[in-house]
Amino acid sequence: MEQTLGSPSTSKLAPAKRPGRARRSVRSRREAISFYLFISPWLLGFILLTVFPLVLGFLTSLSNYDGLNLATVQFVGPKNYARALSKDLFWTSLANSARYAIIVVPVGITLSFLLAVMLNRPMRGRDFFRLIYYLPAILPVAGSSRVWRLLFDPNAGAVNALIRLFRPGIVINWRLNYWWEMLYLYAWWPAGAGMVIFLAGLQGIPGELYQAAEIDGANRFQQLIKITLPLMTPVVFFQLIMGIIGALQVMVEPILIYGTASGLSGRVDMPGRMYTYMVYTFVQVFDFQRYGYGVALSWIFFVIVLILTLIVIKSSKYWVFYRVSQEGEA
Repeated sequence: MEQTLGSPSTSKLAPAKRPGRARRSVRSRREAISFYLFISPWLLGFILLTVFPLVLGFLTSLSNYDGLNLATVQFVGPKNYARALSKDLFWTSLANSARYAIIVVPVGITLSFLLAVMLNRPMRGRDFFRLIYYLPAILPVAGSSRVWRLLFDPNAGAVNALIRLFRPGIVINWRLNYWWEMLYLYAWWPAGAGMVIFLAGLQGIPGELYQAAEIDGANRFQQLIKITLPLMTPVVFFQLIMGIIGALQVMVEPILIYGTASGLSGRVDMPGRMYTYMVYTFVQVFDFQRYGYGVALSWIFFVIVLILTLIVIKSSKYWVFYRVSQEGEA
């Protein structure tokens, strides 16, 4: 049969759309719409409560905003950052926070780990002791800090009263002479919070490993060094990062233990040589209304914490042992 002139060849006819493919396309679009609808509350919250404050905070750090008058706001560029780096009090507060973190974090992790090891063994009243050691971690910071200050009061404090039982007539002014020691002891007092995390890690170690070690003749100390510590390094890694972040941003405890509020303004009455970094930032923002400068200090702190966290994460491959990954490689 001859083909009509201008009519397309039957071999060149476009294939008809398959109904199944069209239905799958519609279903994919519906699933995508449903997905974005479900995540829209989180996405909206992330934009409004995280991205927008970060952008606004960075812009504020580049201005002379005082927290009250928008009419006098001027763009000052990086002057706030240069001003921070040129202030002696900035370096003093940063050094105080660094010293506090270097002392508090390792000792706190060690205390928490030893408490967890002791309270992980079967003993009478174990649950009671776990509760007692964990209780300080859930007490309000404001109340416990004031109680700590009363305990070390030079005239009516329980600590001085105990010392006078052995050395009559001695009065120690802890707030003036041993203030940092007071702060260290307070930081180690709620070691039960870390203890609970270590307990969870200890209970995840298979008992067969200890049984095999006992058969090989290993004592408890050798089991602790060769089995417990390597398998607890992921927990130590987590505690180290959280401890560094928490120690560097300590603020409420120094103010409540040493400082006082003067007058109706509520200004912190505390020597500058005792400032931690966050206390210095707090004073600049709320006592002197230097919001732009205070936000710049916060961004510097963010960069410091970010760098330290990345260092710990990068170094973890040399000392953190993941049992699951090792078994997978084997």
